[in-house]
Amino acid sequence: MGLLTDEERAQVTISRMILHIVGGEDDFLPQPEFEEIEHQDFFLARLLDVDVAPVHQFADASTTKAALERLARSEENFETAAQSLSRSFANHHRGNSRDGAFFVFEMRMGGDDVVYALAKYDYSQAIERYDREGRSGLRQIIQAFIADRKAIQKSCLVRVKDGVADSMVAARDRMKQAPDLTEYFERFLDVSRSRSDQELTQGLKDAVLAVLKSCQDLLPDRDLAAAHAVARDALRNRESVDNEAVQEAVFIAAGRPEDEATKERLDKATFRSLKAKRLDGIAFRPDPAAMGKASRKKIATAEGVRLEYPGGLENNGVARSAEPGGGTRITIITKKELVVDDVVPERAGR
Repeated sequence: MGLLTDEERAQVTISRMILHIVGGEDDFLPQPEFEEIEHQDFFLARLLDVDVAPVHQFADASTTKAALERLARSEENFETAAQSLSRSFANHHRGNSRDGAFFVFEMRMGGDDVVYALAKYDYSQAIERYDREGRSGLRQIIQAFIADRKAIQKSCLVRVKDGVADSMVAARDRMKQAPDLTEYFERFLDVSRSRSDQELTQGLKDAVLAVLKSCQDLLPDRDLAAAHAVARDALRNRESVDNEAVQEAVFIAAGRPEDEATKERLDKATFRSLKAKRLDGIAFRPDPAAMGKASRKKIATAEGVRLEYPGGLENNGVARSAEPGGGTRITIITKKELVVDDVVPERAGR
């Protein structure tokens, strides 16, 4: 998806792990490395969710990047280096930031490369339990982490090859509109956006077009232009676009096929295209201007009823279905009161 190949994802393991409390009024207290990796499969599943196409890039002088490189070159042992990274994160973690636990993982894929994962986990009782129960409290945090799969607030993956960290970073932050990061997490990593929303949106349009081209025989009337407009309209005003949203837009553009083989072909083509455009796994809000002008739909019935509406509402706020006895049922659903509900006077000569 992102930093790891499909083959590497199938064989990656966590080789080392450490956990520290961040936040609270007490001073940072270094912790020892875990002697064994508990719940390996669970942690790997959560960390692989972070393996998305990178949108952020290290600054050349990033101290976090340099620390991970020293660690990969064995210039520092894992425990010492991870404690230093955790202390740095705790120092950046001030103000209104929520207390929690900060993990550092080392992951191996069978070759010489290594991937480091950094993750901040929200846990409201982390400080209290640690103060009260010491090391056993950290174990309880692990158990709570297992119970709450959505508790990772901040996370990133960094790949290091031959002692040099890849400049591109796969990172997520639940506290900001994806793919942006909160200011303190961005400062801790010393990264910046490598692709703007406009660039991501252009890539999105290109990816969707490539899918529809490869599946043109599945489109209504094989009309590529119309299908592309429908897909763009379906994505244009979404708060966030991800793989699932793109799959849905392609499905709508293809006329909502019911055949499972057709749906599977569309899904596979979408996955390949997003991966080729380095958009796989990324969530972001499309830039409306970059999406281009929205298409509009017009309907006229034999009874003289005329409708005009944004194309993005097709099969969303406006639905059409065939009536058993012939004809078409048109259903309009609005979440607000009618803006206009008036009588149109007859014109002379009509």
